[in-house]
Parts: sequence; C-alpha cells; structure tokens
Amino acid sequence: MESPRAEREPSPEAAAVSRELAVLREMMLRARREGEEPQVPDEQLRSNEQLQHDEMLALEAIYGDNINIFGEKAGLRSFEIHVHCEIPDGVSVSAELFQCVDGDDDLKSQSFDTFSVQHLPPMSLTCLMPLSYPSHRPPYFTLSVQWLDSVKISSLCHILDSIWTQQPGQEIVYEWVQWLQGYALSHVGFGDGIIIRQSDIMMSPVDVRAVAEIVSVESVVQSLISYNEEQCHESFLSGLHDCMICLTEHAGTDFIKLPCLHYYCRRCMETYSRMHVKEGTVMKLLCPDDKCQGVIPPDLLKRLLGDADFERWERLILERTLDSMVDVTYCPRCETACLEDEENNAQCSKCFFSFCTLCRERRHIGVRCTTPEEKLLSLQEREKDGKSDLSQFVNELVSIREALRDAVQCPHCDIAISRVSGCNYMHCRNCGNGFCYDCRATLDTHRVHLCELEEEQKSVRQADLVVQIEKEVAAQAQRFRNYPCPSCGQQNPKVGNNNHMFCWACQVHYCVLCRKVVRKSSEHYGPRGCKQHTVDPEIPQQKDNEIPQKNDDETASAVQRFFNGDQEEC
Repeated sequence: MESPRAEREPSPEAAAVSRELAVLREMMLRARREGEEPQVPDEQLRSNEQLQHDEMLALEAIYGDNINIFGEKAGLRSFEIHVHCEIPDGVSVSAELFQCVDGDDDLKSQSFDTFSVQHLPPMSLTCLMPLSYPSHRPPYFTLSVQWLDSVKISSLCHILDSIWTQQPGQEIVYEWVQWLQGYALSHVGFGDGIIIRQSDIMMSPVDVRAVAEIVSVESVVQSLISYNEEQCHESFLSGLHDCMICLTEHAGTDFIKLPCLHYYCRRCMETYSRMHVKEGTVMKLLCPDDKCQGVIPPDLLKRLLGDADFERWERLILERTLDSMVDVTYCPRCETACLEDEENNAQCSKCFFSFCTLCRERRHIGVRCTTPEEKLLSLQEREKDGKSDLSQFVNELVSIREALRDAVQCPHCDIAISRVSGCNYMHCRNCGNGFCYDCRATLDTHRVHLCELEEEQKSVRQADLVVQIEKEVAAQAQRFRNYPCPSCGQQNPKVGNNNHMFCWACQVHYCVLCRKVVRKSSEHYGPRGCKQHTVDPEIPQQKDNEIPQKNDDETASAVQRFFNGDQEEC
C-alpha cells in the first residue's frame, strides 16, 4: 500500500547542495582526525558564535536573494552564495568543438563557435563555518562553476586560501565574494574572452573543493545561451523603454518583444496586427521595422488578435499561400482550390467541374481558348436565338467592356491583366512570364524597354472593340421600350410581355400600364385591375442616317454615358 505522502525526489540543485554539504562535513571530520581542528576555549567559542551570527546577518542583508542559508546543524552554520562575475560590457565566449572527418571517429577536426553574452551563470560558493571560525580556521568551502573546468576552479580555491592567510582571525566570506566577483575572470586568463573546452584532469592536480567539471561542451554552450536570454529578458522587463511606433515611454512589462529582438508596446502591436487583418494584407504582417521584415510567431499573434481575428488571419494566410502556388487555381463555380495539371486543366474536388485554367471555361481538350471577341459573338448569337434576355446580355457585355478597357492580355496565357501604377513591365501571376504593357513584347527581366508602339497606336488597340460593344448595347436598347420607375425615375426595359417591373435602382415593384407602385401583385392584377401580360407594339428599326425618336435617343445617350463612366446619370 502506498503512503499518502509520497516522497518527492529532490531537484538537481537540491541534490547538488546536499552533496557539497556532505563533502564539507567530511572535510571537517578529516581535519579533526588529523588534528588540524584546534581546541578552542569556551570564551573564544562564545566570541566566535557572536561573530558568526553578526556576519550571517551582514551577508544576508548584502546579498539578499543570492544567498541561501541552510540553518544550523550541531551548532554549525552552512550557506550558499551565488557569485555573479562583473562583465559590464559583455564578454565573448568561444567553444572548442570537434567534428569527425569522413565518419572516422579517430580523425577529428577542431573548430570554435564564438558568441557574446551579457550575463554569466553565477559561481556557487558553499561554506560551512566550524566552531573555530574566525579565530583559528577559515570556513570549509566548495566552489562550483558551470563554465570552468576543474583545473581553473582549483586555482580559484587556492587564491581564496591565500586571502585567508593574509587576513587570519577576521571574517573572510565577504572578501572572498568580492574577489571572485571582480578578479576571477582575469585570474583564469578570461579577461578578454572565455574559452570553453573539454577538461583534462590529468594536466594538473585537482582540488577536492572544485566540484564542477565540464562534461559536454555543447551542453555548457546551450546553458550559457539560455541563461543569458533569461537574464536579458528580466532586465528588459524591469526597465523603461521607448516604443518606436508611438514614441512613448513604457515599462518593460508593457512591451511585446519579437524573435528578431525588436520591441514595441502592446497597444501599438495590437492596433498594427488588427489593421493588417482587417485590410486583408496579412502577408505584410511582419516586424514593423522596415529593414527587418521578421516573422511574428502565430502564438504571439493569437494573443494580440483574439480568437475571431486570429481565425480570419489563418484563413487569409491559407488563401494567400494557395494564390502564390503556381499549380493552384480556383473553381469558377464554387471557388474551391484545385490543382492544375500539366495541360492547364483542373477538376474541382467539391462540385467535380472540370475546367480550363486559362480561360476558366469547360475543359476543351485539343481546342484553343475562346478569346473575348469570340465570347462577344457567342453572346450575340445567344440573344438572337432567344436564349438570353436583355438584362443578362447587357451585364455580360458591360463586364467584358470593363475588363478590356484598362487591361491587356498576357501574350503567353491570354489572361487579362490591369496596371494600377508603375512602369510598363508586367508580371503575369498566372503563368509567371513578363511582358510589356504597351506592346506586349516578352520581357525576361525587369529592365528598361523601349516600346515600339506610338502613343496613338497604344490607345487604338482596344478602342475598336469598345466601340463595337457600345453599338451593340445601344442597338439592343433601342429594340425594347423603357418604362421609368414612378419612385426614382430610373429607366427600366420591359422584358417579354410581363407588365410587372422591378427597379434595380430603388428596389421597388411597379406596373407598366398604370405606372403605380405594386404592393401585392395578387391584388393589383386581375379582372378588376391591370393586365399583367400584354404585348407592346414593335419599335421600327432605324437606319444609321435616320434621326431616332426622343425616347430611343435618350436611351442610347444613357447607354453611351454609362460606357463613358457617367453611371449616376444612366
């Protein structure tokens, strides 16, 4: 049966302290057996007791959290002090590494990995005060340093012995700590930089009080880097800093520190992140420093954005990533991402529509893609056969017209591309090729290109097609009678024989015959009301040289103004 209070295994630090205290007690017992521990009168023992008590109070007041007092056992005081070396400007660390050459374990090449740190892990000075301290003997001590080998730690122990020899009978712990803080690095030859290499205890005798030993150079390097990062972060949090976005001073706890080591206040980072997510520019959501462009980790973005905005960020990132992949396209029916094959075809995994990725029409194996001009002729044929009503025809014509007005077709894949600003070099995101916006000549790189087209020829390229579309729309509009909306006055063509009209401008239903707003069609149309279906008299076709009637002239002018960009009057 298990005990309700299971014993917990001690931490590695506690176990190390226990071992060091055991070593100190063994040293004291050995000194007693060998007669090195003197017999001290009772009066001197009481004096030593008081001096030790006062010294412990002073050490606790000076070093605070850097001292651990283990209490008294059999009248003996023991404690541990963490000694931090003084490196005001930082210090460089060089680690000696060996790598096997061509897989041969016996043949190794030497190399040095150099880095800089502002904080070193502290030395650990563990002391045990005997009853004869400070009148006759110094404290028994051990010295542990993680980044020094045993030989160098032994030399430090000898220096501490010499300091006691120069000041016998006095409290010595404070002097030891001060010397270790200021002179330990220079004494072991590391004043200009620390060199970490595998220890060789056979080179010189090792003091038993030198506890630490470098077992693995790689582990020591990792420990130094981790400790330096932790201390730098704590120093940053305890200070005041200026945000480079709002130029306001804040406490370190109010800052967000990025992996690139640039830092900004939390409020500015939250505003900056949400702005990019709201505008959809998630690919620009990087470090605000214009020369850095460091990546912001997703876990940090989740804390800055919140759940809702972070989900939008994830969705936009996925979409932008798919858009950047040359073999990914979207289904023209359901907008599902699809993979493009080598023949520029794709099949949607959701609606199973198979289509051409160049023209986005149904797959046409062995047949070239349909040009915009051919699509226009197809629409005309559909309208003549009665397969398309006027509104759909006009909308499709206008869509083609708007696409061709400010766009050119890629000479490689025929995708329409618009230029918003910049030079004439265009990069097609569909096929990845470059070309000149004016003459459509192929350009391999972004270079200065002397276009061979004249200014007049550049505008003629699409003008003929636009004029043809305008004529077709005007001609189609003249074949149908327009009925103004009684609410807003918008001219709407009557489609077929249905007298029930819907105004797309003000979203109002009205009757063609009585020009009144219709609330309920079942009450307005019927035996006692207006007829819902009547045939309009056919409008006679006019020749090009005849002057059109007033209503048809207004319709044609409205269509012309629409094509010229004056949509408010149309």
